[in-house]
Amino acid sequence: MKLSIVFLSVAAVFLAGCSRPVKETIIERPVYVTTPAPPTTTVVTPSAAAGATSAGCLYASQNYSHGAVSCQDRNEYKCDAGVWRRTFAAC
Repeated sequence: MKLSIVFLSVAAVFLAGCSRPVKETIIERPVYVTTPAPPTTTVVTPSAAAGATSAGCLYASQNYSHGAVSCQDRNEYKCDAGVWRRTFAAC
């Protein structure tokens, strides 16, 4: 009988030690979502001082007239009134 009382007392002490609440500090930090920058397109038009009568395009220091096709970065582009338009053809 004495042994069971001692065993129950020891068990009660261990269980009482397990039931203590533990304070936990939680720090919330703001979440920043960055969106990628939109792709940039470089449009080169000739200046009026150059004496150009129709809009042409410029690529790699070369002038191209309206309707000309150029291979840029393994993609085909067509000069359309001073703006390079991608033709979606590989070259």
